[in-house]
Amino acid sequence: MPGSKKTERNRQLKSNRIAGIGDADGRIPVRVKDAGIMMVCIVCKSELKCTKTNTELKQHALGKHGQANYEECFPGAEAHAKALLEKVTKGGAGGGKGKEKQGMSKAEKKKKAEAGLDDLLSAGISSKPGKKKGR
Repeated sequence: MPGSKKTERNRQLKSNRIAGIGDADGRIPVRVKDAGIMMVCIVCKSELKCTKTNTELKQHALGKHGQANYEECFPGAEAHAKALLEKVTKGGAGGGKGKEKQGMSKAEKKKKAEAGLDDLLSAGISSKPGKKKGR
């Protein structure tokens, strides 16, 4: 019986560890996730993660310090956010949120199916053949 993919992967990780490739678990650096950029508030010294939209930083600045501009609490946060956003849009890896849709959405498919069914009913043709009578 052939080995499973899990067994094959574990074998590869073990050989990586022996060869000294990758981290302590044998994972190749391409697969290791980068640590996020942590920003420190200059007012209260709390540490928050910098993201593409910086929602946590904005909420912190407004809620804790009453400042609408989070750049005063976290200098350089806007530049980090732009860099992260460029990295995500340029890379193209990950979910399909930023990509253009190819094909019809679920609602469009449903609408098309209903329209097709209406055409069949108006023409007097059923979509399934009926049972034969007389038996």
